[in-house]
Amino acid sequence: MPDIEFGQLQADLPTYQNTGAIKVDNVIPLSKGYRSFPSFAALSGTGLNTTPVGLFTSFSDGGSTNYAGDETKLYQMDTSLVFQDKSKAGGYSNSTTEGSRDFWAFTQFGKNIIATNHADYIQKFEQGADSLFSDLTDFKAKYLAVVRDFVVTGFTTEYETAKTFDSNTISSNQITITSHGWATGDTVIYDRNGNTALTNLTDGSTYYVIYVAANTIKLATTSANATAGTAITLTATGGSQTHKLQKFDVNNQRVKWSGINDSSTWTPSQTTQSGYQDIVGVHGNVQAIVGGESFGVVFLERAIYRMDYVGTPLKFQFTKIADNIGAFAPRSVCSFGNMIFFLAQDGIYKLEGGQQLTPIGKGRIDDFLMKDITSNLEGISSAIDPNNSLAVWSYRGANATGLPTSTVNNRLLCYNFNVDRFATGSGQSLEFIATASQEAFNTLESLDVLGELEGLPYSLDSYAYGDNIVGLSAFNSDKKFGKFLGSSLDATVDSTEFEGAKNRRSTLLGARPIVDADGNDTTITVTPITRPSQADRITVGSAVTSLDNGNCPLRSSSRYHRLRVKVSGNFLTMSGIDVQARPEGMR
Repeated sequence: MPDIEFGQLQADLPTYQNTGAIKVDNVIPLSKGYRSFPSFAALSGTGLNTTPVGLFTSFSDGGSTNYAGDETKLYQMDTSLVFQDKSKAGGYSNSTTEGSRDFWAFTQFGKNIIATNHADYIQKFEQGADSLFSDLTDFKAKYLAVVRDFVVTGFTTEYETAKTFDSNTISSNQITITSHGWATGDTVIYDRNGNTALTNLTDGSTYYVIYVAANTIKLATTSANATAGTAITLTATGGSQTHKLQKFDVNNQRVKWSGINDSSTWTPSQTTQSGYQDIVGVHGNVQAIVGGESFGVVFLERAIYRMDYVGTPLKFQFTKIADNIGAFAPRSVCSFGNMIFFLAQDGIYKLEGGQQLTPIGKGRIDDFLMKDITSNLEGISSAIDPNNSLAVWSYRGANATGLPTSTVNNRLLCYNFNVDRFATGSGQSLEFIATASQEAFNTLESLDVLGELEGLPYSLDSYAYGDNIVGLSAFNSDKKFGKFLGSSLDATVDSTEFEGAKNRRSTLLGARPIVDADGNDTTITVTPITRPSQADRITVGSAVTSLDNGNCPLRSSSRYHRLRVKVSGNFLTMSGIDVQARPEGMR
């Protein structure tokens, strides 16, 4: 047993006599010590056209296929790892503005791949039958999943049949629409209907209704203006032209499901069992839906609900699991088996079995994480690495002043749910992470994308190079798809702070990291970090490279010591460090 074991990451605890480790970066947590974390390796030769905003793996007929989406297109990946455009005619209109960007959510229902981005109608692609995606519904949704025999959506936008009006009849800024049925503040989309757009109106833009009478309305540019009665100036065209207005409702707390075993039917019906439920309350928006064969889980900003199928007439029963706890970031929710992991307002949680909620990061990593996460919550992504039993989150890290250190995600948080340990990751620029498969590595030649065979992080019989293997995947800042199969990242562990001699100063004479290295290309260094008292700031010394015998000769004098071990190159495990210390002031 080493003198100092590399225990679990406990960044939130005081450094002195911390029973774990103060810093753990670019490693995979084990029950004892840590294993190397491989770097990202791009597998696709070319990237997507624009910023990637979705990735999904489908399974059918014994094989797997990846689907992806960017800001304007949907893609299917072929066997050469090239993403082929499968978009509907005209493409898509995802918002590219940070803070309001639209992301693709995917699910599989039988042979149908279903995708939604809230900017367009929900899309459908039947594998083996369709050549392009097409509209599945006449409404939009942000999130979707399969619960039992239903496709379930959340945070919907639903549209009425468009109403027409004659532009020549406009008078005093008023539009005449017989029995419009609208109220002040209702939102409508303007459609010029192939004619010249009316002055002060833009085709396809959203406006707000000002109720005048049962057959007349005015339009405003904002909800506040509609309430205040501040109307847009409109004039008749001088000729009879038909234009359109279409009312729509944004239902941010709505959960809506299809007919049973029928993803094409959405009109509420006792016969088809399609319907919806509005989760009314101060819970914020629906943030995610996790499907399942027995039940589903709906995450809002400040609440979590379980949905259980009960048959007609109710179809689904909604039971509150948690109040004032929800999904802080929509894409921070990931699941494996009966476990769901997510980021709440105060840290990382695990929901198990649809009812048992546990704050797994409290007292260990939550404070560090919430300080490190910048305001770009929509950019946080999560995924499961089933091969390493990891739940992983990707985000932008913050500098000392709280500002982002990158324009893309550059930090990882990893949680080994088998051993209940955390680690962090850094040094890689990723658009987002996901759980996906690939079928490329069937020959030795196909491994060339990862470099020389001698430098592969795993043996050739590893799961990592097999067909249909689902694992941690990502798109990098070049918009290229890949997996974490490259060489080991530079790993760093800061030990707990300790006294080399009880209640007095001591001199560290040497340290020997307990590292199971893999070959001669591994470099190990030890950096002493000291402070004379608990009230003093730390002093970071110079890194010392280990000798052939594994020892790092040190000359570090202080009362309180901490050792930073850095391993560069491939290695198997690092478990601790042996220390040689001499009390000062004694013969």
